[in-house]
Order: sequence, then structure tokens, then C-alpha cells
Amino acid sequence: MRRVDRATLLYRCRRLLLAGDGAVAIFSVIVLSSLLLFFSLLIDYARIAAFHKLTEDVVRSGIRSVLSAYDAALYERYGLFGRGGTDGELLFTEVLEANADENMNSIGESYKLIRMKPETSKLHTADFLGKHDVFARQVLEDMKYKAPVDFTLELAARFAPMAGAMKEAAVTVSLLENMRRLYEKREAHLALVLELQEQAAAIVRGSGIDALIPVRTAELAAGGDTAFAIVSEYGSYASQVMHDQSVPAEGETIYENEIHAYEEKARAVGMELRRLSSELLKSHEKLQGDARKELETARLLNTDMQRLVQQASASTASDGYDAVSRSSVTGAGQYQVPASAAADIEQVRKSADELVLAESWFNQYSQELSAQGSAASAIHMETGSFQSSSLASMSRPIASLASDGLLEGVASLRLAYGMYEEKYIRPGAILASRRQTLESGNVKAQLKHQEEQAGVLWKQARGMLHGLTAIPQTEEHMKLFELVRKRYNDNLLFNQQSDAATVSYEQGADIHDAAKQSAALMDGLFTGMAGMLERTRDTLYVGEYVVGRFPSFAPQNLRMMMTEGDLTELSHAIAFNNQEAEYILYGFHNPVGNIIAAYGELFAARLAVRTMEGLIESRSLGHPLLILSAALLYGLEKTMEDLLAFSERGTAPLSKFVKAELSYKDYLRLFMLMHDADEGSRLARMIAVIEQNSGTTLSAVPSGVTGEARISMELWFVSGLMRELGRFGLLEGKVVGNRYEATQTIGWSY
Repeated sequence: MRRVDRATLLYRCRRLLLAGDGAVAIFSVIVLSSLLLFFSLLIDYARIAAFHKLTEDVVRSGIRSVLSAYDAALYERYGLFGRGGTDGELLFTEVLEANADENMNSIGESYKLIRMKPETSKLHTADFLGKHDVFARQVLEDMKYKAPVDFTLELAARFAPMAGAMKEAAVTVSLLENMRRLYEKREAHLALVLELQEQAAAIVRGSGIDALIPVRTAELAAGGDTAFAIVSEYGSYASQVMHDQSVPAEGETIYENEIHAYEEKARAVGMELRRLSSELLKSHEKLQGDARKELETARLLNTDMQRLVQQASASTASDGYDAVSRSSVTGAGQYQVPASAAADIEQVRKSADELVLAESWFNQYSQELSAQGSAASAIHMETGSFQSSSLASMSRPIASLASDGLLEGVASLRLAYGMYEEKYIRPGAILASRRQTLESGNVKAQLKHQEEQAGVLWKQARGMLHGLTAIPQTEEHMKLFELVRKRYNDNLLFNQQSDAATVSYEQGADIHDAAKQSAALMDGLFTGMAGMLERTRDTLYVGEYVVGRFPSFAPQNLRMMMTEGDLTELSHAIAFNNQEAEYILYGFHNPVGNIIAAYGELFAARLAVRTMEGLIESRSLGHPLLILSAALLYGLEKTMEDLLAFSERGTAPLSKFVKAELSYKDYLRLFMLMHDADEGSRLARMIAVIEQNSGTTLSAVPSGVTGEARISMELWFVSGLMRELGRFGLLEGKVVGNRYEATQTIGWSY
């Protein structure tokens, strides 16, 4: 290619521009001006695009700078991020002004391609730490990074081997307790049946009929106004009647008075026997009717017991036991219970059907009642027969066989009464045998003895837990709880939630109620653990946060109260700051409510485990209620020992089978998993405690901000054309004079 020198090139350009042909000159001007206009527009448009990117970076930098000023006290103590320190508006403005020129591309040292100028700036708070969703998110983030689940997983590893035995224990205790209640009611009604039978026998014994017969041999020769005397004297009476009847019409009778006296005596004895037997039978039938009603009630209770046994195969225990048992928990292998533990307890449960009486047993007892009623009716019938025989024997003329009829009548009457007396009065073999049957040999005596022992221990345990209510509550302690209550209610209002019922533990009236409550509590514990193992619920992290960040009530504070009954130390130890974790868990706004609830549930948890052991230890007793009673007694004794161990060293063995020590805080972790029904109220209590300790109202602490800034730059070329482009929506900002303005809005949170 031929090289053209500079002079030639200038000559050709001059010739083209100064040519005489005007059309070429005009065309050149149009082309060059169009190109110049296009390139100037393109340059400003490119500057605007870069301007938007740079302003976004500047505003974002300002927002981050604002969030970098956080409340150090909240973070250090609770791991929470909230705006604090330097004023946010001032910090945002300063960062915008300081960074306006620093992040821009430049050509050379002094020529800036884009010169930004902040016009206005505003800072808006977005989220507040007092909002439950914001607060919970920060708590969960804090705990996930710290991975605290190992603590609770270790707890699950210790409980997992016990799941099968605990499930069987829960079902067995629930079944036997329900059976026991029905059993005691049934036995009470059966005892009343026997009592009514004895009352009926007492009425026969006290009726006086035996003296009018008389029944005992020693009284036969005593004479007097008796049926036997009527029979004995009948021969003389008959002779006297026949003698007087043989006297001629004009003759004088000599036995008229004697005859009249005998007849009056015979009529009186017959009427008295009939009256007494009628009264006897009326009272006897009423008592027998009442006895039948009681027997029917007992039969219906027995049917309910049978239904319970039939339903026991379909376990009503929580599915959490099976879920924990099936879970592959690391470390569970080193904790093992006897392989036969669950099977041994299952056998105890299956023995409950021994408490159920067969239907034939009630049919036999009903027949026994009918037999006693028939025996009483026989006495009444024989008195009527004797009365009829005595009246017939005095009719005229005197029959030769009347004496035999009277003798037979009194013999039958004596036999009827004697049979009743032998069976139901003296010796009363039927009622004695029935009493022995109802007393079940020596079982009831053993049960009574065990109940008395358990009652003494239960009184001690109940007295210990109730002793917490006697702790002196100072005005200072109460005032602090009231301040926390106000903060709690304010936060609920801020989150537009209502106050939920506090979690409470109602202590049972006796050891049997306590046993059923402990079984129900253990259901909740294993359900919570199962949920944690299956899906690592947020409740786990919140619970770990509470146990890790908030102080709990040390069980050693109970030492003096348990050993010496001294409440002096406790009166100072129940300060709010010593039981923040318990307050968050249970929500009582008084110094002792949360402690009572926590240690009440601790008692119930230990009782459930120890009762499981007791069922295995006592299974050789045979009778299911004796096994239950002995197991509860064992469980109560060991639970008291556990509570004493907590007060001495803060830990106690999990079980005689699982050689592991669990602390009071370990149980709080489990209770946190168990009580997760109303997470909103728990979060509100957590916030109230933090506010009380920090003096900061979290509802006014921003956890996120939104920055808004209006920034401008100078346009280099045709600003009017840019303004027209803006009218067509081709620009994000607007042209004001010879400057381009844009507003950037960016939000950010912790």
C-alpha cells in the first residue's frame, strides 16, 4: 500500500471542504454534526449508566456503615444485632459525602468522568428487634452457627435405650392406676353388699323369733309364751276341752278358764310370730334389694375393668417413645438397659386381667343373695303355717291329729330359723366365706400397709415442694417481676398478640395422681425428643439459647431447706436474675411460681423413671396392684434421694440401668422441648428479660434500615435531548437544568 505523506493529506482535505461544489460541503456538515450529536448523546448515556451503578454502590456502602454501628452490649451478652451508637442519619450522610467522589472512574489525576453530588438523603428504619419474627431469626442464626445441638443429642442418646421400657411403664402405670380406681370402687360396692347381707342377718337375729320358738335346746323346757310351749300344753288343753264337752247340759264345766287361757295364749303366740316375721321379711327384702343394686353396680365396674384390659393392647402412650427408640442416635450404644426390661413390665401389664372377676362369679353371688332371701321367706312362711295350725287345732271338735300338726309346725319353724342362723348368723358360714373371698387373702392388708408407707413419704415430698410457697418474698423481688410483666405485656401488644396461659405443674393429691402425671410428663418429654431427632425443630435452638444465655435457679440453693428446713438462704436466692430461664419457660410473674413449676416437673420426671425401675424390681409380688403399690413406693423413695443429690451436687443418676449423670440444666433443655405450644409468649418473655437487663426497649431498636439518597451529576452535552429521552421513559432519573438526578433506595438488615 502506497504511503501518503502529511502534506498531501492536508491538501486533499482542504480541497474537499473548500470545493466549489456546495452540495458536497453541506452533506459533510450534516454527516459530521449528526455523528457529533450521536456520540455526545451516547457519551452522556454511558455516563448515566455508570452513574446509576456508582450511586447504588455508594448508598449500599452508606447502609452498611450505618448497620456497622450496633449495640455492643446486646451483642456481647445475647448475640443480638441492633442499631446503636452513632446517629444513623448523620452516619449515612457522612458516608455518602465521603464516598461520592472516591468510587468513580477517572482519566488522569484531575479529570473526572463522573462528578456526583448528594442532593438529599433520608434513613428509614425497617425492622425492629422487638418483632418476634426478627428476634427469632437472629436467635436461630446465632445458635445455628454455634451448633449447640450436641448437648441435647447427648441427652437423647442417654434416653433412647430407655424408650421401650419407659413406654411400657407409662402404659402399665396408666392401666393399673385406672384399674386400681375401678377396683377400689368395685370392692367398696361388694363390701357394701356383704354389709347389707350382715344387716339383714342382724335383723333376723334381733327379731325375737328365736325366743318365741325357741330355737336353743336349753330353752325348750322353760315353758312360757312360746310355740313349743303351745305344742307341749296342747295335750292337756285337748283333754280339758273333751272333758268339758262330755259334761251333760245341766252339768258344770270345770276347765273353762284353763281352756280360755290356752286359746288366748296360742292365738297371741301365733299372731306375735306372724307380726315379727312380717316385719323381718319387709326389712330383709329392702336390704336384699339394696344389696342387689350394689352388686349390679359392682358388676358394671367389673365390665369397665374388663374393657380397660382389652384396650390395653392398643397402647395409648405417645408415639415419641417409638420414634426415639428407632432413631440412630450417636453414642446411644454405650447406655443400655436390661434386654428383658420392657418384656418384664409388659408381663406386669398383662397381669391386670387378674383383677377382673368372671361373670359367673357375680351370677353365683346373685344366687347367694336369692338363697338368703329365700331363707328369710321360709321363716315367714313357717310362722304362717304354725299360726294356721294352732288356730286349726283349737277348732271344735278337737281333731285327733291336731297335736301332730302343731308339733310338725313348730319343728318346721325351728328348722327354718335354724338353717338361716347356721348360714348367716351363728356360725354364719356363708357370710364368713364371702368375707374371706372379698378380702382376697392377705392382699388387701399388704396394700393397706404399702399405702400407709407411701402416704408418709408422699407427705414429705409434698411438704418439700409446698415448702417453696412459704419462702419469704421481698417487695424488691416482687417489684422486679412486675416491671418484667409490664415489658412482657408491652411486647405482646407491639406484636399484636394476646397473653397465653402460663405453663403450670399441678401437684397430684396423692402418689397415685402423681404417678399418672409423671407418666403424662414423660410422654411429652419423649415427644419433644422425637421431634428434635426427626427434624431439628426451631424449638431446640430457642431452648438451647435460653439455657445458654439466661441464668437458671441452682438446685444447691435448696440444700438448707431440704436438710434443715431453713428458708433464709432461699429468700435471697429467688431473685429474678437467678431464675430467668425458668421464667422464660413457665411465665409466672412471682418469685416462687417458676421455681415450683420447674422442680415439680423435675420431681415428676424422676418419679416416672424410678417407677419404671420399681415395676421391674417388684414384679415378683404377683398381684398387679401390689406390684403397682410397691413400684410407686420404690419410685418415691428413689426420687427423694435424687432431689437430695441435686441439692448437694447439682446432678443425679438418670437410672440404675443407665449409668449417666444428668444436671438440672439438662432437664431444663428437655422441658423446653416439651413446652413449645405457644412460642410467641416465650419470645415475648425472652425479650422482656433482655430489656430489663439491658435497659433497652427492643421494640425501638432497629435491626434493619432503608437508605434513600437523591444524587446528581452534570450533563456534558445536550441536556434538552436527554430531557426528551426521559419523557419517553428511557431514563431512570430526571434531567433538571443541565444536571441529571437519580434516587437510590436500598434496604439492609442484620
